[in-house]
Amino acid sequence: MRNLASTIAVGAAFAALSCSGSSNMTGTGGGPGTAGDGGGTAGTSGAAGTGGSASGTAGTGGATGGAAGGRGGSAAGTGGGAAGGNTTTLADPCRGTALPTTGHYVPSGMCARTIATGLGEMRQLTFSSNGDLWGVNADGQIKRFRDANGDGVFQTAEIVNWASTGGNGQNVHIDEAGGYLYSGTNGGVRRWAWSNTTDSGGTGQDVLTGQPTGGHGKHTVHVWDGWMYVMSGSSGNVTATSTSAYDTTRNIIKRFNISTFSGTAFTWGSSGEVFIDGIRNVLGFNRDGMGRMYGVQNGQDNVMYGGTDVHNDNPGEVILRLEAGLHHGYPFCFVAQRVNSIAPGTQVVSEIFPGNTRDDAWCQNTTNVARPVTFVQAHSAPMDIVFFTSAAPAGNLPERWRNGAFVSQHGSWNREPATGYRVVWVPFAADGTSTMPTNSGTTTTFPHEVVLSRGNASASQDGTWNVTGGETNVRPVGVAVSPVDGALYISSDSGGYLYRVGLQR
Repeated sequence: MRNLASTIAVGAAFAALSCSGSSNMTGTGGGPGTAGDGGGTAGTSGAAGTGGSASGTAGTGGATGGAAGGRGGSAAGTGGGAAGGNTTTLADPCRGTALPTTGHYVPSGMCARTIATGLGEMRQLTFSSNGDLWGVNADGQIKRFRDANGDGVFQTAEIVNWASTGGNGQNVHIDEAGGYLYSGTNGGVRRWAWSNTTDSGGTGQDVLTGQPTGGHGKHTVHVWDGWMYVMSGSSGNVTATSTSAYDTTRNIIKRFNISTFSGTAFTWGSSGEVFIDGIRNVLGFNRDGMGRMYGVQNGQDNVMYGGTDVHNDNPGEVILRLEAGLHHGYPFCFVAQRVNSIAPGTQVVSEIFPGNTRDDAWCQNTTNVARPVTFVQAHSAPMDIVFFTSAAPAGNLPERWRNGAFVSQHGSWNREPATGYRVVWVPFAADGTSTMPTNSGTTTTFPHEVVLSRGNASASQDGTWNVTGGETNVRPVGVAVSPVDGALYISSDSGGYLYRVGLQR
């Protein structure tokens, strides 16, 4: 958990600590404190913290205020004595341009705001710890967003073109401890020396070359615990170099020991090790608060089963647990969403992979194919996943969403009626598991909740949608939770818009 002192430092750097309405100010302290030495005055009243009451006690040493068991306090603040002092407040997420109430859906009590426009095909998003937002365009332009005036939107002067990959942008990963920013390129991965005071990354250096291009050619990259993880998607819908063995060149995530990097780029074919295989296109992968890795996969198109076209509701677009050595079935198998009486989430044989030598029994043997954690609607095209962890401050997203994951859905082309074009929240249990959807007749019921979509204040609607006076054809890609204000930030690559979703004050 982030303590109050570090949250204040981060918030000051981001210059986003203003809030309208002092009665709704929220502290960021932890558990019950003890009296401090000093004569601070009572802090401004605020909202209840996670698991806490609306009335906080004095902070430890007068420094931290909070309700018992809660993340945010109300009465006690910082820098004071037994009664507290200056409280930290979260910026109001409902600043920016409001979306028409009859033209979009967010859950009751929440708001959605446009905070930047005209950015091009903006892909995935991430935050650095000081609150700067980072993203990359499909053409490889890396952008930094810094709300210098604290008004909750990003003006042109607050958006810096920080570096370029030379093409093929999908995500950026900031390794703050190592001092580098990483991003995929046309043929691998490049990195740049990074700090939050540097306004340009310069030319950077290649750390990986020789990665396959074409087909599903995005190269998502993350660096954790001394390893660089890089995804390589398939060359087509159902393609591999063998009809009887998992591919080791594409359809995989490889990892490389970045601590051994000496300035000479790793080569895809001869360096590193296969971390997982049997994936089609895991465009988004990330870690939860416990460090467990998960990915979202775009599944096969035009699938058949038993000689019947079942593609409209199959395959389920899976959320996978990513662990070293696991196999995930592609292209031999697909995950049934709704096929006859087969239980949702079951792997079945892909009849559209030419020369497939496998069968259902092989696909359902967990030695051959790991079971998915859960899945979302077929052809909704999940692009990114981010967890709402305990590190994020409380107050701007519903606490019942804590420890679950936000998944963006870019939207379908291979289904009628169209589906996706939204962001959903997926529940996760403490042990890292989730709930499988269920089938009833011709309907699949999913455990997730819709966060932003087509519709209106009373109901979410599936499918394509436009924002009146704003973006045409909203297509979510990136999702990121701010370490400073705790709200959810979303990119759409249709009109190059950024949105923020949070609780109304």
